[in-house]
Amino acid sequence: MKTDKLILTGVAVILTLGSCSRDSRSELSKLKKQQALIEQKIKILEQSNYTPAENTPDPVKFRFVGVKDIRPEVFDHYIRIQGKLDADQNVGVYAEVPGTIVARYADVGHSVKKGAVLAQIDDQQLRKQLESLLTQFKFAAEMFEKQERLWEQKIGSEVQYLQSKTAKVSLEQQISAMNEQIEKYRIKSPVSGTVEECNIRVGSVVSPDPHSAAFRVVAFRNLKVSGEVSEAYASRVQPGDKAIILFPDINTRIEARVDFVSRYIDPVNRTFLIESSIPQSFPGMKANMIAVIQINDYHSDKSILIPMNVILNDRQGSYVYVVRKKDVYDGAFKQPVVIGNTYNGVAEILNGLTANDKVVTAGFHELIDGEYVRFDKQAEAHFGGSSN
Repeated sequence: MKTDKLILTGVAVILTLGSCSRDSRSELSKLKKQQALIEQKIKILEQSNYTPAENTPDPVKFRFVGVKDIRPEVFDHYIRIQGKLDADQNVGVYAEVPGTIVARYADVGHSVKKGAVLAQIDDQQLRKQLESLLTQFKFAAEMFEKQERLWEQKIGSEVQYLQSKTAKVSLEQQISAMNEQIEKYRIKSPVSGTVEECNIRVGSVVSPDPHSAAFRVVAFRNLKVSGEVSEAYASRVQPGDKAIILFPDINTRIEARVDFVSRYIDPVNRTFLIESSIPQSFPGMKANMIAVIQINDYHSDKSILIPMNVILNDRQGSYVYVVRKKDVYDGAFKQPVVIGNTYNGVAEILNGLTANDKVVTAGFHELIDGEYVRFDKQAEAHFGGSSN
């Protein structure tokens, strides 16, 4: 009996162990299937650049920026200089000889004709000399006439005839020279116009000083502006260039052309002269009035333009931030640029940007290369940008 019990007990243990082994294998197989499914899901998510939820960027926390859509634009560069208004007939009238003013016939504001006598310098001594020459000439002329009649009648010598003729001709020449000299004692207007300056009075002494005009007569026709341009622009300014002329004192703006470009550079200030005609006069214009001349020395119909204040610099050179896709979001990235001409707060970009690029124009000072961004509509409206 005891032996039978032992046998039965051993059989039960064997059956129990066999049953446990089958359950373990089943559980292991089930777990392996679950592991394979999980690994497959992980692989799929890794291939789709999935980022775990705890590291996913929050769009609400992205930095606000304003952007400008790059499009080709017209660009004009101007050289700005200061000039003055003048006229072709704006002349200083100077005394030709020294002397005392005995009469003045014109004053400031008087209209005068070309050749009109403006003032008289004392010429009494010359006139007395002229009277003496005229007396001598009268006698010489009578003697010549008598000698001529006698010579025609073959009376007298040829020498006598020639001497009388020479005396007469010599006095004629002296009288002509004296009249020319006397004429220099009359200060005359070389042009028709208005007397704008009168620097003499009766009794004052004048001299032919090129730095001290007795009168200034201005004919306010054929107006022009002139100015001096730095030698650095010698190759960029040409006759025919467009010019914008501003008269700040009378708030007037005129479009014109550069008519004259000097080929001479002043050795003292290293500048050259330019002139531009004014098509018409305007109320309030005066000779020597200050004019601001803007010369268009560069023009492009299709330029990439950005505000100068958005350009940053580092050791590598100039750069801007542009917006590009980063994963499924927008990011701001440093973009090196080559700058061309600049004018009026705008820079022409020669290399580094193309049409349809989005340049950050607001909020760029604290950006980090590659940082996620979102668009500020108000900043876009201010800078003319678009987030699309």
